[in-house]
Amino acid sequence: MNNISLSLILSGLLAGCAIGPDYVRPDLAVPETFIHSDSNRSAVQAVDIQWWKTFNDTALTQAIEEALTTNYDVQSSQASVDALLGQFDQAKSYLYPQINATGSMNRKSVDNASNGGYQLREGITSTYAGSLSLASYEIDLFGKVRRANEAARATLLSGEYASQTMKLSIASSVAASYFKLASLQRQIDLARQNVALNNELVTLNELKYKHGVIAEAVLLQSVSERESAKATLSQLEASKTSEESTFNILLGRNPAPVQASPIDTITIPTIPDALPSSVLSRRPDIAMAEQNLIAANAKIGVARAAYFPSIKLTGMLGVQSIELSNFVSDPARIWEIAPSVSIPLFSAGLIAGQIKTAEADRNKSIAQYKKSIVSAFNDTDNAIAQRARVQEQTTYQSARTAAIEKALTQSKLRYQVGSISYSDMLLVQQQWIQASQQLIIAKQNALVASVSLYKALGGGWSEELTPPLPDYLPSGR
Repeated sequence: MNNISLSLILSGLLAGCAIGPDYVRPDLAVPETFIHSDSNRSAVQAVDIQWWKTFNDTALTQAIEEALTTNYDVQSSQASVDALLGQFDQAKSYLYPQINATGSMNRKSVDNASNGGYQLREGITSTYAGSLSLASYEIDLFGKVRRANEAARATLLSGEYASQTMKLSIASSVAASYFKLASLQRQIDLARQNVALNNELVTLNELKYKHGVIAEAVLLQSVSERESAKATLSQLEASKTSEESTFNILLGRNPAPVQASPIDTITIPTIPDALPSSVLSRRPDIAMAEQNLIAANAKIGVARAAYFPSIKLTGMLGVQSIELSNFVSDPARIWEIAPSVSIPLFSAGLIAGQIKTAEADRNKSIAQYKKSIVSAFNDTDNAIAQRARVQEQTTYQSARTAAIEKALTQSKLRYQVGSISYSDMLLVQQQWIQASQQLIIAKQNALVASVSLYKALGGGWSEELTPPLPDYLPSGR
């Protein structure tokens, strides 16, 4: 075997491996199930990633799907992904030689060549040239370029997962704002009902005062309650206007009224009781943290490669002719090849410092990755527990409201006939308005708690339905 063959074999072996540590996912002890999930039930239902459809509200679905296109933060995150894709294409290009083609024509005229210009050719001279040039191409014997490409790919995927996280956050915010609008509208209706009831009582008290049945203080007290009810109505209407502004911003809209469905018609989705912890593996923020770790790990190899020789190759192949006819048939041929080797001899600790920085960044990314997993488990377990408690509160408030509504009806009849005082009637009325409002808020909290759980789970837990990422294959691997 000659020296050339041996060199080719060694180059091939070296090209097959890249310097620096290969990525290995860090070990982390995680629970198999959530504390507040029913681990005794094994059937796990699949939920569509378009989780907002489980609320069975067409207006909500349209709003979220619109926001995922028109929201400016979503558009900005997508632009960031596009920029990272461009950086990945640049990193990938260094794996291959860059070849440029050039062509030129040069026309030169010489007059009065006999007057001191004996070395020049009299008349017009044309020179035609064409060449292919090899830009400075680094032969990646030690895997420096491939590690850089690996880091760029991981950074791109991290950006893609960040974009998915942003979309999940926007969809959740739109849903929460929509439910608040539905709640405020129902509270406004309730406040108007309370104003109407107070108007009836003021009219009744005016009649009773006229006939001397009640004192003026009682009449004035009922008037005060009516004005207080009007103030509450005005405050709720102001809150709804403010929330409409938030909602419109999320959808990238100009100011406009928002009509939400009645909160009583919005379905609280049923979520499986048994949720394995593996569902969190598809949370985009966890995947983003892991891709950041992969990128940091690859950059260690890029830093370590600075200790090894860098071999670069440039070259040129071209033709040249004075006559255009000879440029195609019989031109002069020119070629050039210029390999160069750069070997670090003394860096005064520069390379060692770069490696230390890269390793520190990798350790930081490991800590952030583990933190994201621990945070995900705590967020999800808390969301499961909060959702269960809020549903209980909704049940209790519903029973309370039904009871006090019946008591209010009876109290109105008894007050009209004078069997109870206005103070007794007012107490029941205040309990009714308070219970009714708390029931509306409990329903709102139950809906928002479901959104929070969907968000904590990464938007769904069906692996088959999880949207695939673009297939950014690692070139040169």
